[in-house]
Amino acid sequence: MICGALTDLPRYRGMMRGLDVLIDWLEENDPAQLACGSHEILGDKVYANVMEATTRCASEAHYETHRRYHDVQIDLSGREAYRVALGDTVQVEPFNEADDFELVDADAFIEGDLADGKFAVFVVGEPHMPTLQYGDDGAQPVKKICFKVLADDFWDA
Repeated sequence: MICGALTDLPRYRGMMRGLDVLIDWLEENDPAQLACGSHEILGDKVYANVMEATTRCASEAHYETHRRYHDVQIDLSGREAYRVALGDTVQVEPFNEADDFELVDADAFIEGDLADGKFAVFVVGEPHMPTLQYGDDGAQPVKKICFKVLADDFWDA
């Protein structure tokens, strides 16, 4: 996981081909102008899924993992917390190849949030649980973007 202020994302240029594409796009575009739905940035290699959701309790959620795409997540309005699993996981739902998605549970974790203009990059294979309630806010609406960034291993496939 990489996290920080969205304005600092360019520090990570050169780490992943798709992340470089996203950094370039963010320098030229305002992500807040995107409507809900999916938006191509570079075909199926880099795209934005814009959604409105309600934050949830961690006890009502599972960690998700991906094999082909890294997630770069930001909040446009509202605020959310997230968790990243540490150590062993237990599969809850088998991997879905078409959706690049698997659900797992874990006992140990670290926490963070996307409040106040932050971002988080959840890398391929990293169990993460986004869209969690922030602090004592309870369930609240959040408008967010999950940028999907194809892992370098699949870039030329």
